[in-house]
Amino acid sequence: MWIVPILAIAAALIALRPSRIPYAGKTFACVGLGLGLFFGSWAVASHGAAEQVHLNSAKRFATDWLNCFKSGEAEFCFEMTLPEKQRRYKAVNLESFYANPAAPDDGQDAPPGEPVFSDFIEQPLVKSLLNADKKPEWEFDGAINTFKTVGLRRWTLRFRDTSGTITDPISVTLEARETHDAKNKWVIKDVVTAE
Repeated sequence: MWIVPILAIAAALIALRPSRIPYAGKTFACVGLGLGLFFGSWAVASHGAAEQVHLNSAKRFATDWLNCFKSGEAEFCFEMTLPEKQRRYKAVNLESFYANPAAPDDGQDAPPGEPVFSDFIEQPLVKSLLNADKKPEWEFDGAINTFKTVGLRRWTLRFRDTSGTITDPISVTLEARETHDAKNKWVIKDVVTAE
């Protein structure tokens, strides 16, 4: 869609160039130039606004997720690392569900690459978030990285603890898949100490 305003501006500038031959259509060329500039600037502004909306949504989700550690909701924090279809928090009591995990059938293992609750709570950063004496107060410190493709957006955001409980800044990587109703379904992909 960016090509149409650029072509309109180029065509208008060509039509408005000085010439010894009298020509008609100067008014149409000026209108075309104005419309090309208008729609071109609109495309740039709407792209920037969409980026800001996505960033604000990612910041809000990541901040809410980090704040869940304050209340010791390790199970809910883990659920947010799962794809939307695999989350159980709406249907079951997470604390009892993860306290008594169902044993896999004979010969079956967990699918490769799928997050496991016991591995999640054993991560050093997750342990420090859950066991902190003084609860961290998170402040957004910038977007480190972003990746965008059709229907998928990935952000790596940096947060700093203003209370001093967690001394190093942390990076939260989260991903959103756009659904048919244009809503983002965020998933936490990683949380690490920022370098």
